[in-house]
Amino acid sequence: MTPERLRARLAELYGLRVAEVEPVDRGADNTARLYRVTDADGRAFAVKSTAGGSPAGLVVPAALGARYAPQPRRTRGGELWADADGLRLSVVDWVDGATALESGMDRARWNAYGRLIAALHAVPVDGALRRWVPEETFDPRRWAALFDRVDAELEGRPRDAHGERLAQLWLAHRDALRAVRERTVRLGAELRKRTGLPSAVPCHADPHLGNLIVTSAGDVVLIDFDDAILAPPERDLMFVLGGGVIAAASVTAEQQGWFAEGYGYHEPDPGLLAYYRGVRVLEDVAEPARLVLDPRSTPGERETGLGYVADVLSPLGLLGQAR
Repeated sequence: MTPERLRARLAELYGLRVAEVEPVDRGADNTARLYRVTDADGRAFAVKSTAGGSPAGLVVPAALGARYAPQPRRTRGGELWADADGLRLSVVDWVDGATALESGMDRARWNAYGRLIAALHAVPVDGALRRWVPEETFDPRRWAALFDRVDAELEGRPRDAHGERLAQLWLAHRDALRAVRERTVRLGAELRKRTGLPSAVPCHADPHLGNLIVTSAGDVVLIDFDDAILAPPERDLMFVLGGGVIAAASVTAEQQGWFAEGYGYHEPDPGLLAYYRGVRVLEDVAEPARLVLDPRSTPGERETGLGYVADVLSPLGLLGQAR
């Protein structure tokens, strides 16, 4: 969709008088385009057009409310999104501020982060959430299959520099990675049969500190709900408990305690945590490794992919928690 076409559709469907359209390079969704749009009154919005995913990324923050998440703007017809030229078009309030990774987290912010996740997990699962938000299936086959393809391709030792560096990283940890893959598949099968699982609640599914924004007013809000899912709380708590998923910003025991002060008491389920960590390891090594091995990827994309893999495999990385 061209900027000119986007302006016209926003005026038609949302009643927005667009003054400026600026493309934004954010996210890994290749089917989506994101823009920072400013209207004639100077208000800024995140405008997204996509052919993929589900509307869960709009339904969940709308149910959570403006205190904790930027809100979708409704169409002239009162809907959370519009169908435009075969794409799902959405308009969400733009949030100015730095990510928690950039600005840092003190005790007050960890408390606020805990309260935010608690509020999300307390949102009633009915109506639009039940209709539009997918539910956990405990089926890791997508990521296990991608892992297997990458693992097999690396057997032949790629010849270019990026591929060689990836092979060195991967092969040094292959036994541990394969063990996590096997255990994750097994845990998924067990969880699909298990009775008495914790109730499914609305989960963000990727609430790391890079998706937590500290606003100019000092509040914390969560962005990028595209992977939202109905799942046990451990789906989100994995990003704090045990150190989280980002090696360069490992969550300390003290910080975990500060988060718990805001979230409240919860006895984590070891099997669920192990499963979700395993899935995250498979995803976070296989997907960037695929980009590194893809000859169509740019050098920058390949370098970034190598960084992601190295982070997971580092001493403080997620692989160590998932073993």
